[in-house]
Amino acid sequence: MEPKDVIRAARGGWWLVVLGVLLAVAVAGVVTWQSKPRYASTMTLFVAAAGTDDTTTAYQGNLFSQQRVASYVQMFRGEAFVTPIAQQLGLTDAPAALINDIEATTIPDTVLINVTVTRNSPTEARDVAAALGQAFSKRVAELETPDGGTNSTVKVTVSEPPQVATAPVSPQPLRNVAGGVVLGLLLGLSAAILRVRLDNTVKASDDFAELAGTNLVGTLVEDPSLRDHHLVSDEDGYSETGEAYRQIRTNLQFLDVDNPARTIVITSALPGEGKTTVSVNLAVVLAQSGARVALVEADLRRPRVTRYLGMISGAGLSNVVAGTARADELLQPYGDGNLQVLAAGPMPPNPSEMLGSRHMRALLSELREHFDYVLIDAPPVLPVTDGAVLSVAADGALLVSRHGVTTRAQVKQAAASLHRIEARLLGAVINRVPAKAAEAYGYGYSYSYSAVSDLTGELPAIRDEGSPARRGRRPDPTPAGSSARR
Repeated sequence: MEPKDVIRAARGGWWLVVLGVLLAVAVAGVVTWQSKPRYASTMTLFVAAAGTDDTTTAYQGNLFSQQRVASYVQMFRGEAFVTPIAQQLGLTDAPAALINDIEATTIPDTVLINVTVTRNSPTEARDVAAALGQAFSKRVAELETPDGGTNSTVKVTVSEPPQVATAPVSPQPLRNVAGGVVLGLLLGLSAAILRVRLDNTVKASDDFAELAGTNLVGTLVEDPSLRDHHLVSDEDGYSETGEAYRQIRTNLQFLDVDNPARTIVITSALPGEGKTTVSVNLAVVLAQSGARVALVEADLRRPRVTRYLGMISGAGLSNVVAGTARADELLQPYGDGNLQVLAAGPMPPNPSEMLGSRHMRALLSELREHFDYVLIDAPPVLPVTDGAVLSVAADGALLVSRHGVTTRAQVKQAAASLHRIEARLLGAVINRVPAKAAEAYGYGYSYSYSAVSDLTGELPAIRDEGSPARRGRRPDPTPAGSSARR
């Protein structure tokens, strides 16, 4: 895992890192608070060969003592040696427990032994250490006295007697808390990295190139104001969300300059990913640029466009395709009239067959002749085939995916269903990206301003050579032939 991925995981899962630190510090605090104070008392024993007057004998005796010292320290680990001391001092500890409180070490290349006793009481630690020194001296004298002799060849002296400790050696609050912080950071960061590794939802632009074989054309950061109203208001036109939709508009216009997509299906893998919100707001920003836009509410099963725009939803697409009404009779203007909306109409018994019919294709061709852009809010492609059927009749499709909700498998399957019928996938839009995730993945407001714009901040719509705008007149929203029928 690269360093940038670790940083991204930490930024995306910062709460796990904080939680890990808090939990580890809390545990360290509880352990410190519940731990009884422990006091240590240390003494130093000097081991020397007895009866050495000349230099040579003294040197040999010193080497002998050094060799003995390593064996002597093992005596402090024996129950036979420790039990009498516990009985002498009236200790209730088991011999094994007392042995664990004793630490005997040798100083390399010397004849010194350091003995440290740690107990709950400072005086008790001093008394045990003193008793150990006396008992050790007697025991060594017994062991090093030759058979039939009266004097020991080794003499043990307490060179530094034990003292009463003035401060406990444990617990150490600062060390415990510092250790808790370090451990919490490691645990929290590990959890954040594991969360990223186990997360199979779509979050990065590279996911679409890998899974869907298309590029990201826009990123929409979570906007709480859209949860209820679903529409970027005129007052919020230059907000972060408004700029993000203008960025999508710009990217769509420059996807293929020679053959721009004008009839665009907007769909998603599953419901609830925000494809209708994207449809209505993209239609509005395209109309604001001066383009004539037709927005078709083609989600006949769960229509939402007219409700989001506050328009009438009685008759619409299903009536036109069934031949009971004309498109010019049912198109509803929105705003200054550049945007015309065709409602879904009554739900037919066979939505997929109706949307894939010859009459639907004829309607899209008719709208294309009189509008610069035809946006089609289609059903999600995985539950039903409506969106895929419409994508074939259009110039291409935009796939909307919700950050952190749509899985990689769902994106791959949705793209495969479109590619399978040779529908053109224009690009993908990541919707409802949390602000923290936008920072972690490099999305957000600064990205929205990367497009080339004119002095007003608006980008003119790219017109088709055959459109009415190219011929120097304002396009007529009324489809061809409607005046004759009037």
